Amino acid sequence: MGFGVVNVVVCGQILSAVSDYTMTIAVGCVIVVVISYLVSVFGFAIIHTYEKYSWIMNFILICILVGQATPHITPNAPPFDSGLSLAGGILSFLTLNFAAGSGWCSVASDYYCNYPATTKSWKVYGLTLAGILSTTSFVTIIGACIGTAASGSEAYPPWADAYTNHGMGGLLREIYHPLSFSKFCLVLCTFTVIGNNIVVNYSSGLSLQLLGHTFHAVPRFVWSFIVALVVAILSIVGKDHLANIVSDFVSLLGYWTISFTLILLIEDQWFRRHEGYNLEGWDNVHKLPWGVAATFTLITSYLTGGVPGMAQGGLFLPLGILELSDVHTPVWYVGPIAKKFGPYGGGKISHPRALNM
Repeated sequence: MGFGVVNVVVCGQILSAVSDYTMTIAVGCVIVVVISYLVSVFGFAIIHTYEKYSWIMNFILICILVGQATPHITPNAPPFDSGLSLAGGILSFLTLNFAAGSGWCSVASDYYCNYPATTKSWKVYGLTLAGILSTTSFVTIIGACIGTAASGSEAYPPWADAYTNHGMGGLLREIYHPLSFSKFCLVLCTFTVIGNNIVVNYSSGLSLQLLGHTFHAVPRFVWSFIVALVVAILSIVGKDHLANIVSDFVSLLGYWTISFTLILLIEDQWFRRHEGYNLEGWDNVHKLPWGVAATFTLITSYLTGGVPGMAQGGLFLPLGILELSDVHTPVWYVGPIAKKFGPYGGGKISHPRALNM
């Protein structure tokens, strides 16, 4: 749901830009949520077909974006702090990327049901890693280039103004040209982002049903509707604070996903390697483990690693993608390990303008 909020707000900004800003971002958010929900309720076959082909259009649109943005992108990077502060900024940026990629760990199995049971584990692992790594790296590098060109002392003025006044939607509208073609591309971009939100609605509904018989009795489309409603409300409330949503909330998810990923890995590859799982008792509370060990491990990892190394609140500032302006936004917590990398947990960037991509 956290990633869903980010997707919805960005799409709301895009649809607002398509309407020449006559439509509010809130209306755009509602439209995206409704379309995402309607597609998700038709089940796995429709979702898989949509996801199977939507990436093609997305890849073409990004290539067009790169081609049109290239003339205004230079190899000059904005100035950064040095030493531990720079190292902290790099670590922060890597952490945010890890949070975005590892989030799939909790839902990936929902979409492997077409794989034969005899499929080799290395094949599933290799395809999953390649899919996440290649796509994440591809768009992150492009985002970093565009972010640098739209901020800092050498920013391209039209891009900087578009982002400052209209957010991500305005920036993309300015990069794509001419205007009529730009609007066409932005509409198509919306449908590619919706692909992510379909997954959010579908998997969230399944996850809630796994909580027990009572939850399983409620149809998945009802749970998906509740999830979509919560995402819509959070998106409308946070539509003017996308940067903080991305930097604070998504990075908070990273603290959970790394613990979840390692706990699941150890459980599957060590404790369940020989004894396997009781597939007949998946919904019988009396045949399921209590989860004490997993809960204790999760809390321990937070207290010993997550909390001491955390720099949360105000602005999370990864390597020039999110920049600190001269007005110091308060940080509500910086752990003792993070403080070793400077007052902002290593995220302080020395150039003046703020671009929250």
